[in-house]
Amino acid sequence: MNDRVQIAGVCERDIDLLLLEEFHASPGFRSWFLERALQGAASSATYVGAKRSVTHSSGESDLEVSFVDAEGRRMRLMVENKVGAGLQPDQAARYRVRGASYVSSGSCEVFATVIVAPGRYFGETQGSKGFDARIAYEDLLDWYIKADELGERRNYKVSLLRSAIAKGTLGYQPDLDDITSDFWHDYWKLARKHAPELEMPEPRSKPAGAGFIWFRPPSLPKGMSICHKVNRGYVDLQFPAMGERLNELHARYEAQLEPDMQIVKATKSGAIRLIVPALDSSKKLEGQVQSVLVALEEARRILDWFHLARVRAGETPPRA
Repeated sequence: MNDRVQIAGVCERDIDLLLLEEFHASPGFRSWFLERALQGAASSATYVGAKRSVTHSSGESDLEVSFVDAEGRRMRLMVENKVGAGLQPDQAARYRVRGASYVSSGSCEVFATVIVAPGRYFGETQGSKGFDARIAYEDLLDWYIKADELGERRNYKVSLLRSAIAKGTLGYQPDLDDITSDFWHDYWKLARKHAPELEMPEPRSKPAGAGFIWFRPPSLPKGMSICHKVNRGYVDLQFPAMGERLNELHARYEAQLEPDMQIVKATKSGAIRLIVPALDSSKKLEGQVQSVLVALEEARRILDWFHLARVRAGETPPRA
C-alpha cells in the first residue's frame, strides 16, 4: 500500500464514480458484482452500459447498470450507494416501483435493487434494508486489493474505499420516518409563523422518535440554545458545559427566575427549564397544534426573559 495516498472528505459521489468507472472498464468487476447482486444467477450476462444519477418520477437511482443474460433477457441493476446518510422514507420501495415501471414500459425484462454501503451501515442484523441484495464496502475493498490488473492505480482506489469505510464507522444509520419527518416540517411552519424570532431552520427528514427541536437565534450568546424536548414536555434554555456547574447558574440567575422556571442538569449542559405539554412526534401534528403553540410561546418567553436577565445583571445594554 502506498502511504503517499491520503484522501479526506470522501462523499457518495466519489464512490459512485469509482463504481461507474469499474463497470465500464473491468469485465472482472462486472462479473463479480453481478454474481453478488443476483446471488449467482445469470452472473455471466453481457454488459450493455451503466449510468449515474438516473432520475425518474419515483425518485433517483445512484447507478443503473444494464445487461443481457444468456436467454436474451434485458436486465437492469439499480444501485443505491450510501457512505453514511440514512435512507429516505420508503427509498427501497421506490426503487422497486422504478424497476417495475421499467419492466412495464419494455425497458427491461428483469431488474434487481442493490444497496452498497460500509458494513456497519447495516447494523447487527446485516439485512439489506429492503433491497434485493447488499454489497459492503469491505467486499469491494477486498476485490480491489486482489485486482492485480489495476497496477499502481489500485493504491488510489483502495485508499478511497478505506477512507469511505472509516467515514462510515460512526455506526448504524437509522432509517428516516415519514410521519416523524412530517411532524417536524409542520412544526417548522408553525414556528416560522408564530415565533419567527426563534429562527428555526427548515428541517431535513428525520428518523422515528426524533424529538429534540433546537433553536439557535443569533441574539443568544455563542453556544447557547433553546431546546424543545417535545416528547418529554420541556423547553430548556441550555448553557453548554454547565451541567456540573449548576451552582454558577444559581448564583447568576436564581434571584430572577419566574415561579415556573427551574435550573436543572441536561446531560453535560445546564438548563433553565419550563414545563410544557408533552407531544408525540410519532403522530401527525394536526391534533397537537395547540400544544405546539404553547411550547413556542414558552420558548419566546424564556428568550425574552434571558435578555432581560442579562440587562439586569449588567451583561448587556437594553435592547432597542
